[in-house]
Amino acid sequence: FTLLASPSCGSGYKSPHTILKLIDIELVCLSICISQEELRELRDQAIDPQAEQELIDSIEEVYFSSDSFDMVQFELGKLPPDLNLQDLEEYRDKLKRQQAAVSKKVADLILEKQPSYVKELERVTSLQTNLQLAAVICTNARRQLSFAKEGFTEASLGLLANQRRRHLLTGLLKSLRTIKTLQRTDVRLSEMLEEEDYPGAIQLCLECQKAASTFKHYSCISELNSKLQDTLEQIEEQLDVALSKTCKHFDVSHYTKVQLAYTLLGKTQTAMDQLHMHFTQAIHNTVFQVVLGYVELCAGNADTKFQKMQYKDLCTHITPDSYIPCLTDLCKALWEVMLSYYRTMQWHEEHDKEEVVDAGAETLRSRKKSDYNLNKANAPILTNTTLNVIRLVGKYIQMMNILKPIAFDVIHCVSQLFDYYLYAVYTFFGRNDMYESSGLGLISSRLRTTLNRIQESLIDNAGSHGPTEERKEKVPSPHLSQLVVLTSGGTLYGLAERVVATESLVFLAEQFELLQPHLDTMMPPAKKPFLQQFYSQTVSTASELRKPTYWIVAAKAIDYEQMLLLMAGVKWDIKEIMSQHNVYVDVLLKEFEQFNKRLGDVSRQVRIPLPVSNVLWEHCIRLANRTLVEGYANVKKCSNEGRALMQLDFQQFLMKLEKLTDLRPIPDKEFVETYIKAYYLTENDMEQFIKNHREYSMKQLANLVNVCLGSHINKKARQKLLAAIDDIDRPKR
Repeated sequence: FTLLASPSCGSGYKSPHTILKLIDIELVCLSICISQEELRELRDQAIDPQAEQELIDSIEEVYFSSDSFDMVQFELGKLPPDLNLQDLEEYRDKLKRQQAAVSKKVADLILEKQPSYVKELERVTSLQTNLQLAAVICTNARRQLSFAKEGFTEASLGLLANQRRRHLLTGLLKSLRTIKTLQRTDVRLSEMLEEEDYPGAIQLCLECQKAASTFKHYSCISELNSKLQDTLEQIEEQLDVALSKTCKHFDVSHYTKVQLAYTLLGKTQTAMDQLHMHFTQAIHNTVFQVVLGYVELCAGNADTKFQKMQYKDLCTHITPDSYIPCLTDLCKALWEVMLSYYRTMQWHEEHDKEEVVDAGAETLRSRKKSDYNLNKANAPILTNTTLNVIRLVGKYIQMMNILKPIAFDVIHCVSQLFDYYLYAVYTFFGRNDMYESSGLGLISSRLRTTLNRIQESLIDNAGSHGPTEERKEKVPSPHLSQLVVLTSGGTLYGLAERVVATESLVFLAEQFELLQPHLDTMMPPAKKPFLQQFYSQTVSTASELRKPTYWIVAAKAIDYEQMLLLMAGVKWDIKEIMSQHNVYVDVLLKEFEQFNKRLGDVSRQVRIPLPVSNVLWEHCIRLANRTLVEGYANVKKCSNEGRALMQLDFQQFLMKLEKLTDLRPIPDKEFVETYIKAYYLTENDMEQFIKNHREYSMKQLANLVNVCLGSHINKKARQKLLAAIDDIDRPKR
């Protein structure tokens, strides 16, 4: 009675098992409380619903308490000391009416909820059936997976592992065979040198050096490189001996091999210098030996004093009787040398013609995209200043020949002249305060040291307060003519003037390189280190001025700031992978196309050599790639799909850029790709990435931590990574 009348009956949704349990309990209780006949009577009996509800409401609250309530004891406790049968019967009838009202209410609720009960029972039965079927399916699936694991996965993985091991062993076997071949190179090189196959020996030696560099991680190959270099030097010595033999007995095949060997070494000019020296020596030795033989014959003894005489003094000992025979033999001997010289000249004339024809056929076959001088002769670019300096150097060399005691002083003045020229070109076209911020390393430490040395020792800056004697050795700082305009975008910021000035300086440095052997012979032994230092620290740095001189053109020719603004407007936290690249890529490529066209326009005035165009393209591409990374580092939100879009944009840029220039590989390509791929790094990998990649700025690395890792790491881990970035950046400050 207490359960049936509880407020929880019919209130809210219950689980199927709970409903079934309650219904079962209700049915049991109902069967206890009333019989089937009474239930039928209650159902058929018409009771006013309001009166029925009043009867239920009149039931005391204690009957709605917990199941442990003892109603019998409760009712017995209510009996008065003096019992009255009539009162008891009336109270009993009241309880029966209350019970009948509750029973009828419960019966109505049961009949009302019976369809739901049947439906839920069907669902429970169906659920039980489905669970049994799922259990059978899972059992079968596990059995099949076990069969697959044993019969396929383990066997296949074993085959793959064996195949991988076989592939590794095959590669190792190939490496071992190569190493074995390299170790046997000495024998083959010796055979080729005995056969006088100098080109083949040099080619083999160069190939072995390349292979040795590939396998240098093997300990047995570590010392082979130095050994091969020694062998190469030995070949060069034998090559010089072979070259000297052609001065007396010229052989076409022999000389062709020698010249080809020098070509492989990249020392054709050295070969010509050595050849002239050998011919000079051959003439001297030939005439000396002929005259010495007649002098000793006339003297009747082999006195060693004749062998130590100068050629002029030796000729004074020729007697009138031996003069004609000696002159005849002397002419014959010189004729052999002259014949070899003539045949050598003839060989070079024929091969020069072949080279010209082949060269014409740097040009019709391969028209390089980065070369802007295809229709012009490859003549040197010179200024009047360069020509005047060369004339002065020629006069100074003549002076040194006549006045050898002052040779060092003259060479010192010549070096100062070159220093001043180099410093002037740098001051006019290369000096810029934006170098350090570019991060491109435009000025090498050697060039910077040279420029500082020249400024301190040679340039008399206005207002300097040095000793009078010291200031006498200095000259005023150079000033650029007002007619030269370097700020106009229409002329690519004075590119024509920059090319003429810089390439003239490079040409002058090349002429000085050719003069080095001659100047070296004229220098006193104690002063030769000065000449070597002049060449190694000053002359050789002339070509390095190309980077700072042309950098300002590349920095201003393309609007990198516009690209950053366009990239800032791109939405990177997208939810799906895009198939179309962003507009900023097309804008950037349009800038490069315009830059290419303007280079062509300038080349109609001044020839732009290939090294110059390569430096310009390299600067532009490096700046563009670094701008891309800076743009990606400005992103505040980015998804995996957004990072994939970055890769799509960059690949589109590379694909179109390669059609505009033949510069390979594309500069700083890895700089962008590595930064984009860093998005996928884990926390530990990111920490290692920060330590290994110091080429990125503090801001760029911090963006990887804040945006790429984002909410994947806690605040403590993020602070740890940012502290690692700060530690790396601190030494730079």
